[in-house]
Amino acid sequence: MLFDTTYNITTSDENLSGTFNFPGGEDIIITLKPGQLPSEIDTALARHDSTVISFNNYVGTQLKKEEPYTPDPQFIFIFLAIFGFIIYRFWKKSEITETYSQTIFTNKAKPGKKNLLTYYGDELYFSDDQLSVILTKRFPYYRTLPQPEQEIFLERLQKFMADKTFKIHDEKGFKEMPVLISATAIQLTFGLKKYLLPHFQFIHIHPQEFLRVNPILCFLEGNVSGHSINLSWKHFLDGYANTKDGQNVGLHELAHALYYQTFEVEEHVDKNFRSCYDDFNVFGNKAYHTEKTVAGGLYSEYAEKNFQEFWAESVEIFFEKPVEMRSSYPQLYQAMRSMLNQDPVTKVHLMSS
Repeated sequence: MLFDTTYNITTSDENLSGTFNFPGGEDIIITLKPGQLPSEIDTALARHDSTVISFNNYVGTQLKKEEPYTPDPQFIFIFLAIFGFIIYRFWKKSEITETYSQTIFTNKAKPGKKNLLTYYGDELYFSDDQLSVILTKRFPYYRTLPQPEQEIFLERLQKFMADKTFKIHDEKGFKEMPVLISATAIQLTFGLKKYLLPHFQFIHIHPQEFLRVNPILCFLEGNVSGHSINLSWKHFLDGYANTKDGQNVGLHELAHALYYQTFEVEEHVDKNFRSCYDDFNVFGNKAYHTEKTVAGGLYSEYAEKNFQEFWAESVEIFFEKPVEMRSSYPQLYQAMRSMLNQDPVTKVHLMSS
């Protein structure tokens, strides 16, 4: 029985290939490199054999070159960003631990995923005396209140804290975390009747700024998403370390939450806040456009991003730089005074009982 010897031949530039079957040989397939030509094909070429001619007609099939692997630039950026973030958190972690090393939670954390401590607010038991000690030491707003209003503040704080679930993204948590973040919510809403912000069931606390992947990759000091308020503990503390610079991430994110509860969820709405917000729209828009020109300067560039960020930063400035706001934008200050039912300039807290 006759067999064919099959030669797979590649041209010298490695772009073309062809197959030649030589009848009557061994039943074998031989792959030849560029420049190699077997004696059988040499002889066939001399005879102008038809099989060789058919082979020549076949040569011309393009080989697919293997392109060298080039990583996607976006993949490289994401990898480097995540790696840098991990290194940064490792370096900074000791700084926060040292600041609050004596106030670690003694309560047993609820089961959760790794490095996530879950505390249910209605299971956190603080006496009013314990809360008062923490607030007197670390929360300047509380110290400005007369005794009767401090008692109201503590009552509201207890209710707000009991209504939330606190998720700490670290190996340990601190008593000040739920207390001070809840106190920020009470500070913002102290002049309102509705203050629980029930849409936001969860408060996530990260040691430092945290990574968000969607819609774009970025690092955040805080944000509001779904039913959650997310905060960097380090930046939250920085906000109260200096109460006169107009920068307070806690107030900023709580302002977003209050707006969302009022105008997006439209449940548990404080009627005074909602009705007075129209004035803020009018005078706030004027200040917003002024700030986007050379005539501005009270607000940061971030506040000029959109009107929602302008609103949140207005809350920061209202509490931390009220004299400057009243001087630069008196109508805006009056609108916020009416809307939040407070006057930081005179330290008058116009309670809505």
